[in-house]
Formats: sequence, C-alpha cells, structure tokens
Amino acid sequence: MIARGVAKLREFAELRQAERVLTGVAPFDRLSGGLIRGGICELTGPAGGGKRGLVFSMIANLTRANNICAVVDASDSFDPPSADKSGVKLNKVLWVKCGGDPKKAVLATDYLIQSGLFGAIWLDLSLADEDFLNRMPSSYWFRFKVGLKDTASVLLVTLEETRLRSASHQSVRVAKESSEWAGEAGFRVMRGADVTLEMKKPVSVIREQLSVVNGE
Repeated sequence: MIARGVAKLREFAELRQAERVLTGVAPFDRLSGGLIRGGICELTGPAGGGKRGLVFSMIANLTRANNICAVVDASDSFDPPSADKSGVKLNKVLWVKCGGDPKKAVLATDYLIQSGLFGAIWLDLSLADEDFLNRMPSSYWFRFKVGLKDTASVLLVTLEETRLRSASHQSVRVAKESSEWAGEAGFRVMRGADVTLEMKKPVSVIREQLSVVNGE
C-alpha cells in the first residue's frame, strides 16, 4: 500500500511538471491546464454528449497552429464537412478509415505513435463494439503510454465509458446540457450544443461549461 501511494505521488508530481499544449478551447484549458505533451487524454461521455464537437474544436485550433493531426476513425464516422465548418484545417489532417474494425484502429494508432510525426492523434472508439473493448488487453494502452513518452505528440481517445485507467494522464467526462437545432420539423439538424466538462483525472471539483459547433 505504501509503495502504491509513493507511485501515485510520483505520478502526480510528473503531471504537474509536464509540458502542456493549450488547445485554444478556453474552458478545457482552464479545467486541465492544457493537454500534456507525450500524454494520453481520455474523453468519455454518452453518444450525442458532445465529445466529437469538443475534439473538433481542439483539432481546429491545433491545425491553425500548424500542428499535423491524425484521425483514426474506427467506425468510419468522421465527417470532413462538419470538421471543416468547425475550423479544422483538413490539409493538415491524416484521416485513417478503419472500415468499422476497431482492431485496425488500435494497430494504426500504434504505428502513428511510433512515427513521431503528429502533434495530435485522435483515436475515436466512441462507436466501437463493447465486446471488443472488454476484450482489449490493458497492455495496449500502456504500450501507447510508453510510446508517447518523451515525444511532442498527444493522444486523444474518445469512448463512452472510461477504459484506460492508470494508462491515461488525463480523463475528462463530457455531458450535454442543451442542444441548438436548425431546420423545419422532420428535417432538423443539430448546429451545436452546450456541454459540461468534468475532470476525472486528475480529480477536480471544478466543472466548466462549453458551447460546441456541430456537436455529436
């Protein structure tokens, strides 16, 4: 128990000293201090909760700052027009379509991390089969953690429920408060949403509100 406590204190000290990357999304940056270079940020929440809208906003700001980003799309659900409307510079994005196969998405992420070429990598497992996620060995997450260490890259992972546990450096829960819709009845589309951000790791009692465009 003492050894585990010492390890937790060491990890906390390392997180405090880690170099941060501001995303330009003010509520997230206030809550987290920014993304951790060489780290993993887990973003969780229910379907339609605003996770993708938040990531779009992050990648929009990162690409405007000349970062090359990769999108590993496990379910082929990434929508370039929506990303473009959110301000993402698509000419600075590598889109990896995985044909609905989450195993391919995990392997592709491993290769991208090893390349060291990307400022941010987004692994979207939001719609991945729960049976696959339950069977996925935790060693994969720790492999990503080790591969990212001492690099300038950031790995964003979107899931409905937390999976990474101690393999993540940050974990944020995203929950939708309200939605903005446009169009006539029967043909309405979501234009944006107001969401709440809750820091789960490191634990914080503070919450932030955020409005996202073209949210989930």
